[in-house]
Amino acid sequence: MAIPSQYAQLSLYHFTHIENLPNILKHGLLSTNARQSLGIEYEDIAYGGIQDRRSTMIVPFGHGGVVHDYVPLYFCKRSPMLHAVVQNKIADEQLIIYFEYPIQILEQYSCVFTDASANTSIPPNFYDDISRLVELDWEAIDTWRWAGKYDTDIIPVRQKKQAEALIYRVLPHDSLKKVIVWNTNIKNKVEKIFKEIGIAMPTITTGGKDYFYVTNEGLPLVQGPYSIYRKYNETIEFVIKNLGCASSPRYSNLSDLRCALHENLDNLPETSELIGLESNNIMHSEDVATHTCNVVSELLETSEYTVMNNTDKLLAEVASFLHDIGKGPKSRWVSKGGRQQVDPDHPIKALPMLQRILTKDVGTMKKISAKVICKLVCYHDLIGDIIGKGRRIKELEMIVKNERELYMLIAVSKADMKLVNPEWIDEEKICSIRDSIIEKLTESSKDDDES
Repeated sequence: MAIPSQYAQLSLYHFTHIENLPNILKHGLLSTNARQSLGIEYEDIAYGGIQDRRSTMIVPFGHGGVVHDYVPLYFCKRSPMLHAVVQNKIADEQLIIYFEYPIQILEQYSCVFTDASANTSIPPNFYDDISRLVELDWEAIDTWRWAGKYDTDIIPVRQKKQAEALIYRVLPHDSLKKVIVWNTNIKNKVEKIFKEIGIAMPTITTGGKDYFYVTNEGLPLVQGPYSIYRKYNETIEFVIKNLGCASSPRYSNLSDLRCALHENLDNLPETSELIGLESNNIMHSEDVATHTCNVVSELLETSEYTVMNNTDKLLAEVASFLHDIGKGPKSRWVSKGGRQQVDPDHPIKALPMLQRILTKDVGTMKKISAKVICKLVCYHDLIGDIIGKGRRIKELEMIVKNERELYMLIAVSKADMKLVNPEWIDEEKICSIRDSIIEKLTESSKDDDES
């Protein structure tokens, strides 16, 4: 069987995290089950629920088995799945790399292919005859328009766009045609890894909007875990360096700031900008200032808040007042009719504002207090995203230093979740996350004692 001539010049694509490159060069691109059987470490950027379906979805042709017995490749470049990975902060887009293979590998290796993504509750159609590539919806595969308003068919456009080629167990690196990366810096890192492993280097190119989701300014669509952590640490470094340097602070300490914000959000420039700022988020029926005050009220009712000491209550309250300041100022949204749009980056957009508030408007505070406030604001969405969007718990493991911080973060998160998406307040899942982090903290404490 030969590839139909109209498709002979096409390529197949697989994207992964750059941290997986060394093992891929050593072992080839492996299926999930093959990789797990070898105990190979892997930076997983896939959705848990989707992977559960793929682990049981039967492949009716070829070697049979399940989808996880096969290496997945897309016929499309910039996929809706990559958008979900980036939008939900599962991985930094800059650290995603593409492998490009000639479509002729379908003639070389044991494979099957599908006419839609193999990650839905109802399986797509499977094929093992490459002449039936004509069965795929190539218009959907090539389109850049796959949002909900275009999904009028029984099988949504975004699913047909993600038709998959599935190679059984392993795809050797000698079939690799090209590696596509975010920028020159990542290209240099990829070249270095190839040289260290001793593998002949393919063409390595920087991608653009054909492969990645890029803003008009050439930036990633959303900042991911490593970028967030870097910006958080830069903020902490600046704040600590400049604490107590304000020449004429509005408030002598954090207690005074809390009292002022309880009295009126207009008592701080950044929170004043939230007053009357309408939201385009369907989960918000009120303006951002009203939402903020409601979050503070909900915080005071959480079980975690009631067992905090007075210092932790103070920090959690101040952070709750400040958690959404990154949605302002109003001038950001003039072109949108003055309505604040959904912005996954609003927690880190708050960081420069926190620098000003904590170093200019508050006279004195402890360094640890400044760190905790920045942490609670920067990561106030993390627990909700872990529960509802597949964000990784290892982010939480990385930032939480003790149980007090953990309880403050849970309390602020629960207060926000109750008003944004109450379904995410799953006490069983929250307890599971809490217990997992406490176990990690205990292990870390034991390691420190032993060393």
